[in-house]
Amino acid sequence: MLQTEGRNYKLAKNQYEGYQYIDLDNFYTYENSFVLINKQNILDPNLAKNNEHLYVSKRLADLYMLPIPVYSMTDILKLHKYLFQDVYSWAGQYRKVNITKSGNPFMSIQSFSSAENFINDLLNTYHQKTNTKESIIKNLAKILDCLNFFHPFREGNGRTQREVIRVLALSKGYKAQIRVSEDDTVYNTYMDGTVHGDLQKLELLFEKILEKI
Repeated sequence: MLQTEGRNYKLAKNQYEGYQYIDLDNFYTYENSFVLINKQNILDPNLAKNNEHLYVSKRLADLYMLPIPVYSMTDILKLHKYLFQDVYSWAGQYRKVNITKSGNPFMSIQSFSSAENFINDLLNTYHQKTNTKESIIKNLAKILDCLNFFHPFREGNGRTQREVIRVLALSKGYKAQIRVSEDDTVYNTYMDGTVHGDLQKLELLFEKILEKI
């Protein structure tokens, strides 16, 4: 929030192009629709979005009180399943379609095994060798960047990423809340960093939000 002569000005959120999915067989969506097949069988896009938000927000509140520790991709899959279990039958499962954003592809499903091993190595390094605030910032930025490029899920990657980061910071005695809905500066830095693979932006993000407990 900027302040000028007693007035508050809210920064505008940057706009980003949407995702494209190669899902010719409608594995995830209702036929002739972009709505994800959901357990409540809601076909209206706005109602489906609100339905998902309601259930996932409750699950996030639960995790705030009792986090799922993250030491490997297995734990990240478990976390995603916990968040989205009420809405999608595939919660906690790797996506089966490829994704692009702004014409740039995320990790192809054919490379998931290598990506999983790489993320596991990053998490192991973080837990075993990362102790100073500076190294925590650098390693969280690298983990977030790589996890975002991996983009392992058909839906819910951002919310899962942010919970992973929160839990990893907690394990080192820090708070790291990426409040994308409440702080436009945080949103823009987070999105610029993840969309463009900009580690410097992500390090700036963690310099801003990382707080000692």
